[in-house]
Amino acid sequence: MTLNTISFILLFAVSQGAVTTNKPLGTNCMSSYECGTGVCCRDAAGHLVDGNLDPQGPFGHLAFGGQVSTSGTCSSKLGQKGDVCDSNCGCDQGLECYRPMSGVCCPPMTCYDATYVKQQREYWHNCFSNPSCPIPP
Repeated sequence: MTLNTISFILLFAVSQGAVTTNKPLGTNCMSSYECGTGVCCRDAAGHLVDGNLDPQGPFGHLAFGGQVSTSGTCSSKLGQKGDVCDSNCGCDQGLECYRPMSGVCCPPMTCYDATYVKQQREYWHNCFSNPSCPIPP
């Protein structure tokens, strides 16, 4: 098999909702990236975990909406509407992980309705093409 064929197979599997994992579900983790593609690291309360963030650091509380845990377990539970997500731990069907445009640093990536995300992306794409479009404060 060629590298392109392997890349296509992997991309197709991920787009079809296939879950690959580096660690078995239920094992300890410090971030979703340890668990594998499409698998989330969640704390006991179900919040997304990123042990690489310092909860007391300058952006720790902002990055995950004040819900920073340093350890959890690998889980197949995807984010629901309003849940914090990341590029590895996505959202349930009909939702998309999106970071809203903001003039304030670093709002968390959150699960939004996919239709809303599409509208926002189109709006900002057009806005950045228009010099008189106001950027958020």
